[in-house]
Amino acid sequence: MSFLTAVLAVKQGAKTLLKTRFELEAAGVTAVFGPSGAGKTTLLKALAGLIPSQQTKGSVIHSKFGPWETQQFHLAPEKRGVGLVFQHQQLFPHLTVGENLSYAQKRQHDGPKLTFDEIVAIFGLGPLLMRYPQALSGGESQRASLARALINAPRLLLMDEPLAALDWTARTQILSALNHIKSELQLPMVYVSHQWDEVIQLADHVQMMDRGTIIRSDALTALTTDIEFITQEQRLASAILMTKVSGHLPDERLTELKLGGQTILVPMITLKPSADVRLLIRMLDVSLVAEPVARSSILNTLACRVAHIKDHEGAALVLLSCEGQFFNARITARSKRLLELTVGQPIFAQIKATALNSPGPQDG
Repeated sequence: MSFLTAVLAVKQGAKTLLKTRFELEAAGVTAVFGPSGAGKTTLLKALAGLIPSQQTKGSVIHSKFGPWETQQFHLAPEKRGVGLVFQHQQLFPHLTVGENLSYAQKRQHDGPKLTFDEIVAIFGLGPLLMRYPQALSGGESQRASLARALINAPRLLLMDEPLAALDWTARTQILSALNHIKSELQLPMVYVSHQWDEVIQLADHVQMMDRGTIIRSDALTALTTDIEFITQEQRLASAILMTKVSGHLPDERLTELKLGGQTILVPMITLKPSADVRLLIRMLDVSLVAEPVARSSILNTLACRVAHIKDHEGAALVLLSCEGQFFNARITARSKRLLELTVGQPIFAQIKATALNSPGPQDG
């Protein structure tokens, strides 16, 4: 079921800024991905109702709550129940972080709700509640801005490059918090970015955008295992495996993850057994062997099957099936010949895996 369907048209004078169809799932994160100038921010503003109606003639937006925009009707932004987070601080400067949250909580929409204490814990805001915005770092400010948007109980959360100005630690904290929110709330989210590493950590669906138009729409898992797409966009070649925590090895600072009947070891993460974990597999971190290697610095060897092979510029791009999921490897044409690779063949993949579901800010 869709949260909304839209035909979006935005003009500025004689120039067309946006002309595309857009559909949003009722839950999960939809990433709008594309280069700078592709029209991503314009799309977000059109959904939020922030563009004057004289510039959006031809636009039609129907949400599960009713029409937002038609030829004769333009619903005001405040009545759409949308939460907005941009790159830069949006907190009221004359209110503390706690007062900013309370202000938004008193004006809640009718979307999924979290309590004040839950929001504070998820975004690690306890020590910051008495501070004013000008005393916050960039990461602290953005955590508070996201918390304020969510405590407002929006029907839809729109985020425009919210991590663009932040360092690695702050980005990691916020991505962890957003993954937590995604698992807790049935809240549709649109995440605009030109950073593929952010998209792959958070998104369920991806809308590829260029020159004001959505040029491809797909599930993230389908996109990251599409051999033709990977051939064209090797810089984006990473896949996600959905795993669960099976246990921890504290003496070795490792966590065991379950993938079907197989086990994967990753650096320790503070999640409880049975917790879901997204596992990032970069194509260039995968090597293939005919038999498991007894002694190796690479801890993980998975039994797989060759699902597809694509020869490309002296290399072979190999789609691997493992426990009903898929990831990719890039090997030389010589390695392909020595391994005598064919579709359907059993093969072993040595992988370096990165667990994306790291602890949020509240875990310190």
